[in-house]
Amino acid sequence: MALGRVGLQFLAGLASALLAYTVLETTRPTLLLVGNVTVDVVEGKKALGGAVSYAAAVAAAMGVRACVVTANDGEADLSLFKDHDLHVVLSNATLTFEHTYTFWGNRRKLRVTKQPNVTLTMQHVPWHCRRARVVLLGPLMPEDMDPASFVNHQLPAWDRLLGARQQVGLMAQGLQRALDSGKKVYQLKEPSQQLKDALGPHTAVFLSDVEADVWTAGAVEELAQQTQVFLVTRGSDGADEYTPGARRRYPIFQVDGVVDTNGAGDSFATGWMLAAARGHSSPTAVANWAGAMAVSQPQSCKPACVGDAARSRLEDVPPSDGQQHSLVAQAAALLEQHFGVSLGPILGRVEQQLGPSLAAARAALEKHLGPRVAEARQVADRHLGPRLAAARAVLKQQLEPWLAGATELLTSKKGSAATP
Repeated sequence: MALGRVGLQFLAGLASALLAYTVLETTRPTLLLVGNVTVDVVEGKKALGGAVSYAAAVAAAMGVRACVVTANDGEADLSLFKDHDLHVVLSNATLTFEHTYTFWGNRRKLRVTKQPNVTLTMQHVPWHCRRARVVLLGPLMPEDMDPASFVNHQLPAWDRLLGARQQVGLMAQGLQRALDSGKKVYQLKEPSQQLKDALGPHTAVFLSDVEADVWTAGAVEELAQQTQVFLVTRGSDGADEYTPGARRRYPIFQVDGVVDTNGAGDSFATGWMLAAARGHSSPTAVANWAGAMAVSQPQSCKPACVGDAARSRLEDVPPSDGQQHSLVAQAAALLEQHFGVSLGPILGRVEQQLGPSLAAARAALEKHLGPRVAEARQVADRHLGPRLAAARAVLKQQLEPWLAGATELLTSKKGSAATP
């Protein structure tokens, strides 16, 4: 009878742990976007801009509600972020760029006329947003943020205990900029120290050939050794994907014509990060699709119309060669890591037999249901967001002491086992 009670207690504890894990995972935001919105002045006309604005437009089109943290003076029109969880850090000004173009071509020149007096760090991010699975940083000037504070951030103890990971993407063009005496923007000739400090094994770096090709030969390859992936976009030549010891060129996603390139790199980075988070076999192919949505639109309607274009062409997103198995593969990896149970051979046979059929079924479902699912998710987020936030607070209060104790117990057992 005593054994039965112990067994029931064990099962109850296991059920509670599984419930806690499920709640913790399902309440984690998918995406955290950090960066300053801008006021872009082109031929005397003002418009909203900034890497974070393009990222938000593409994320919404792909059905993702993001936490967004930005600094501005509170006067900018931020209706673009209506489908996101927006957090504004008030500053003395909104970052303002004056755009001019050379009369012999479409080469853009920038001059800064206003800069906020706030440098964004992880401390500006609300607690629940810090747990995001994906963090995408969009500094436009070196003073905008401290990227290293995000790269070096540790998830809460209970997330680490459950094996949670956080992927950081860095749209690094702003870290490679400086101002001359007239406040005109120019590119640094070597990788900045800020960029070097933000590298890490879970960091993806995004730059264009405009920033990277002025560096000394081999600099990109050297930095790629310190990252998960380093991507350089090359306009009509596609994009180069650098991983430690390797480089691969990906062709562009074809559109009818290139209208305007503003926001292409930001859209590219957002597509890459979200595709990677979903287990896509080729995030760079999805990134090229997202970038193509940006270059196909005129600057006069950006960034909102980039999201509209992406939303209307979701059926053209390059398919994955194994995305349908990503959750099963993650579960199999956890079983093998914690219990020594290997499901590799079984999954291999399942994929061989069912892979083509599952891929065709998934493509059909995405084509017909994708937009409806994205719309339903946004509606649910708007109505359930406040309740989930309250549930998170209660859950944190109830579970934090228990998980802290469990972490301490596991640490002490590891220490005892290591002692001869």
